[in-house]
Amino acid sequence: MTRPPKAKQRVLETAQQLVSERGTGALTFDALSEASGVTRGGITYHFPTKKQLLKALVEHDMQQWAETEQSMAPENMPESTAQLIASIRASTTKTPDYRRFVSGMIGAAMLEPDLLDGVRAFFAERFEDVEWTETELRQMMLRLAADGLFWMETFNCFQMPSEPRQRLVEMMEQMAVDWAAAVEPESNVDDNEN
Repeated sequence: MTRPPKAKQRVLETAQQLVSERGTGALTFDALSEASGVTRGGITYHFPTKKQLLKALVEHDMQQWAETEQSMAPENMPESTAQLIASIRASTTKTPDYRRFVSGMIGAAMLEPDLLDGVRAFFAERFEDVEWTETELRQMMLRLAADGLFWMETFNCFQMPSEPRQRLVEMMEQMAVDWAAAVEPESNVDDNEN
């Protein structure tokens, strides 16, 4: 028998569900209390304001994103390639519920731009050691292609038919593998001259 989630976790999970179903405008402490079974006092103990709740939702989402990527990383390949493929898979396998959640959060972030501070910190840390070699630029191109597909679908701008979409994702993953295999181990030119 599994234990029910603690109040803070239950509030975050329920808030995420409410945002995906109704948007952030309908996310009130009363609605959250009713849906989660946590008292309003219990909610405000963890999240004194709605803004703090929304910031915590973003941080919770980024943690879930990292866990999703980790679970999707293939084995038996260089770490950077595995991370890239995991990123492609995470961006291209999100559900319609998740995309509605992101849309709702983006709407809130338009009014409160600092809600995205957690996202900015996540990516700043992820790319802090990038030297922007040709290999890293190619990896970034594939990440941006996968992200572009995610955002086109999130905002319902364009929906690819299922079969060509799957082929596109497979092509991105294969490019990641091919480009990694084509790169010789990067070494310092000065070391080779000695």
